[in-house]
Amino acid sequence: MRKRLRLFVAALFFTSAFILFGCSDDNDTEYNSVNGWNLGNTLDACTYDTKANLGLSTERKWGMPVTTESMIKAVAARGFKTIRIPVSWHNHITEGTNYTIDPAWLSRVKTIVDWSLGSGMKVIINIHHDNLTSSQLSNAYGYTVNTSQTEQATSKKYIVSIWNQVAGYFKAYDERLIFELLNEPRNRDSANDGFSIPSNVSSLNGVIAGYEKAALDVIRATGEKNVSRYVMVAPYAASPDGTAGWSLPSDSVAGKLIVSVHAYTPYEFCMSSANVNVFSESHMRSIDWLFDNLDSKYISKEIPVIIGETSATDKNNLDERKRWTTYFYGKAKNMHVPVVLWDNMNTVATGGDINSGECHGYFNRNTLQWFFPTLVDEMIK
Repeated sequence: MRKRLRLFVAALFFTSAFILFGCSDDNDTEYNSVNGWNLGNTLDACTYDTKANLGLSTERKWGMPVTTESMIKAVAARGFKTIRIPVSWHNHITEGTNYTIDPAWLSRVKTIVDWSLGSGMKVIINIHHDNLTSSQLSNAYGYTVNTSQTEQATSKKYIVSIWNQVAGYFKAYDERLIFELLNEPRNRDSANDGFSIPSNVSSLNGVIAGYEKAALDVIRATGEKNVSRYVMVAPYAASPDGTAGWSLPSDSVAGKLIVSVHAYTPYEFCMSSANVNVFSESHMRSIDWLFDNLDSKYISKEIPVIIGETSATDKNNLDERKRWTTYFYGKAKNMHVPVVLWDNMNTVATGGDINSGECHGYFNRNTLQWFFPTLVDEMIK
């Protein structure tokens, strides 16, 4: 049963019809790793201090070039089979009563989705940086995750409205297009925002589950291909260990929900300061724990999982990052968990701060060349 399930998860990204491989239970060696790539810091770039419609210029707000079809084709040609297109919507609202999305922004998202599908990749789109603090909610559109029932009502209305419009816009697209409801939903007013699990996580996960259920229902209600489209749902902060009080929402169709988690694992190697730049046996054990945890919570229960973001920040330690890649991606392949690489085009060589933990650049979109081709080789292999 376990191998049949894992073949199903693999097939999710291999075929537009999501048909299982014709492999026997005693031989799953025909499975091939399915890698994904994030169009990071692009359509998700945003600000939190205005309710104005900022237009298409936000695509360049965080230093990225305007996305072109050539970029998308180059990612696909490199061997990536899935593209995640993070999208922030709150800077693209033309009126605030119904949270009407700027048609030009929807059209821009559609253009990149179409290029990606045309390049042979599966596509994930989401609500990304619309998660606000309480104070930001008075200055910008979006949603919060906290215990305020007033803010919850406003937040749910926003989330439902955005997904009603986005799902309706893409309802004729086949199931190669996947909807991810919320990116790393969390209480952004909490201490150490998103980097530690709060003591009231169970209560907050109840809020998140309510948002996700409402969004899922409105997606299904838009009809056509959305009736049975695959939908990704996330626990608190998309954390593998922030799941207390959270569960998959009930759905009108069976087997179409996927758990979305993010795993910059181990954190001290993948995200923190430059001092931890050697990939150790202890780090391997952290990765072992990650996948054992995903297996016990989800995969063993026939619930598919996608790691929607991962990467190891550049610390001028290419060989050690390659060791991390081999181990992390090897474990993912063994567990048949698709992995989507985070890419913000930021490296130490391009001026990124080595101590920031945010040097996650792999693809130079200006030159269409790869900063670390040996790392990408290892991912694809």
